[in-house]
Amino acid sequence: MPRCCRIALALACAALPRAQAQDRTIAGTTPSPAPTIGVPVTDHTPATGLALGDNDAPVVTSSQPATYNDATKEIVARGDEAHPVEMRLGLMLFSAVELHYGYATGILVANGHVAWTSGSARLLASSLVYNRREQTIHAENVRVGRHPFYVTGVSAEGPVTRIVIHKAEVTYNEPGRWRPTVQADTVIYSPGHYLRLGSYRVGVKGVSMIPLPSFGKKMNAGAALDFVKFSGGYRSSLGAVGTAALRVPINDTVKVGGDLSIFTARGVMAGPALNYQSPDNSHDLLGFFDSGFISDYGKRTVDILGNPIPHARAFAEWQHREQLTDDLTLTGDFNWWRDSEVIRDFHPRQFYAVQEPDNFVESVYTGANYQLSAFTRFQANSFNPVQERLPELGYDLLPTAVGEGIYARSEASAVQLVDRPPAGGQELASNRLDMFYGFSRPFAEGDWFSLTPIVGGRVTEYSGTEGAAVGGGTTRVLGEVGFDALIHASGTFDYANKRWDIDGLRHLLMPHVTYRYIPVADAGKKYIPDIDQQTFSPDLEPLELGDVRNIDNLHPLNTLRLGLDNTLQTRDAGYGSRDLVNLNVAGDFLFRSQSGNPDTSEIHSDFGLHPTKWLDFDSSTIFKPRSFAVREVETGLTIHDADKWAVHVGNDFLRRENDDYVAEVRVRLNEVFSVHLVSLYDERQHLFPEQSFSVEQNLVNTWSVRYVVTLSQGPSRSGHFGANVQFDLIKF
Repeated sequence: MPRCCRIALALACAALPRAQAQDRTIAGTTPSPAPTIGVPVTDHTPATGLALGDNDAPVVTSSQPATYNDATKEIVARGDEAHPVEMRLGLMLFSAVELHYGYATGILVANGHVAWTSGSARLLASSLVYNRREQTIHAENVRVGRHPFYVTGVSAEGPVTRIVIHKAEVTYNEPGRWRPTVQADTVIYSPGHYLRLGSYRVGVKGVSMIPLPSFGKKMNAGAALDFVKFSGGYRSSLGAVGTAALRVPINDTVKVGGDLSIFTARGVMAGPALNYQSPDNSHDLLGFFDSGFISDYGKRTVDILGNPIPHARAFAEWQHREQLTDDLTLTGDFNWWRDSEVIRDFHPRQFYAVQEPDNFVESVYTGANYQLSAFTRFQANSFNPVQERLPELGYDLLPTAVGEGIYARSEASAVQLVDRPPAGGQELASNRLDMFYGFSRPFAEGDWFSLTPIVGGRVTEYSGTEGAAVGGGTTRVLGEVGFDALIHASGTFDYANKRWDIDGLRHLLMPHVTYRYIPVADAGKKYIPDIDQQTFSPDLEPLELGDVRNIDNLHPLNTLRLGLDNTLQTRDAGYGSRDLVNLNVAGDFLFRSQSGNPDTSEIHSDFGLHPTKWLDFDSSTIFKPRSFAVREVETGLTIHDADKWAVHVGNDFLRRENDDYVAEVRVRLNEVFSVHLVSLYDERQHLFPEQSFSVEQNLVNTWSVRYVVTLSQGPSRSGHFGANVQFDLIKF
């Protein structure tokens, strides 16, 4: 005897005597209890393909015998809550305590714990009527959805491809307390396609807060409620603080809203905002706009130039990234600050990352072996220096074989340069045409040695100059010769250590030598406005004439760079190898040094120690080879146990600039709580600039809640005490 009865209705009708108009039991014996209910159907057909032919016979699975009535041509199957009856109609599966199906009418009536499954879509209800021929349903007390959306409603009706749910509630992630919730009079749900709301209200479960207009949102385009953020706290420079951010989807691409912050010691800051991205999450289009305006009645002091800060303060930021075609990109970044301290005062975390706002737009077309670019940088803020490019058109030929083993590369650009000092002073300007062309010919000896002679030339023409010692412009012609040499050497050692997970050792040794000779690079210097000049960098400057960026302030070059890269590796238990030790050292010999400078550069070294997966140590050092005087040291030591806990200590030393130390501890207490402590110490000022203690909480797998207390010493616009609680939706 089978465990359950699966009977095709068409076969059952053919087997029954036609003369008797009465209920007949389909199956002579009662099978044992039904199998597990709610088994999903494989999702291999879209919602638009759910229509079935009349010849597709229903299949019943029941713990009790089903009955068939000759007169009404209706099949009835009953079960109970523990063992409901199931009926399959083609690709659809219905489950309920009681099912009635009329073969003549094509109408299915289900009552009691109803579940309707079609592909990946699933609908639960207390009762349901399905018209097979018209492909429509009507249901009461409905629950429906697909992660991360869950919808409940009083009733639902309409075609199976476009279900209208009345008096609905949409929950993000999963139903329950503290869940972001939308309440709407009507929700239109298309299984696997989209979710559209009429006018609705946003809040958390049980609390409806903000009324909003209707919108449509595709179910597979990401979370529609991931635009909610709010926090509250206290900072001595701002008073009590409350912030809220909201982005409302108006279509599959754009979310529109705004930010609101209340500072009891400063005022109210508010501004419109929006986010947008590709509807298919391909990142071909990505961007955002943020802004804030405040009438600041607090203590504002002065800006970076020493000028009083006005009470009307504002900022606006727009970032845009777009892949226009497979070969063409567009990138833009716009930052406008009414004063130099507005972000520092009200959004200090953002200020630490970007202290001088940039404003540029760039488009790049990538060909088979070349790039065309259009770039403009402009000065939107009067308080920071900007080398404006209005605009710059560029062409780059990537290294290309031209025959006989020779490779050619080229760069060309045309730009209008303007430099307006923010604190007054002489304005600099020039129109510059620049072209570089270089050739290289690699020679290799096996896989251990390579030598590449280099020759190149650069022609730069200046016109319309302002601010040069001698006006009128000039044309500068430069040439370079040199070579790059590289040796690859390695050795292996049969050494194992189970304690440190070492399975054999391999030492990679790579000495490299670079030489460049660029005579009279300072030719015509008195005719050239010093706009693209050399800036501070902890790294060795590029030697290649085509790679130099400070082309308005060049110096003759006759330099030999020596470097040595060391890597010690072992086999990785998972795949490939892992680095145990890295030591890279490089320095320059200056055969023609600038006046008053030594004939050798500082030695740059990078050291990394990773003996096991739970220990990492990194160090970068710059020192003078003759006196061993250290100019800069950065170190970091991290010890961790997977994601359970981590301890990090490090320092940042730059002679006559800073001598800072940091200690950081992270501990994950359990699945809900984790602790994060940070302490900074300034040796030069003998004080602790900042200490913070934070607790992070995972609230019902929906909200990330962060409780932070901050203490600081020394001069600070942000004050010396802060406390904050921030709520962020967890992204999946």
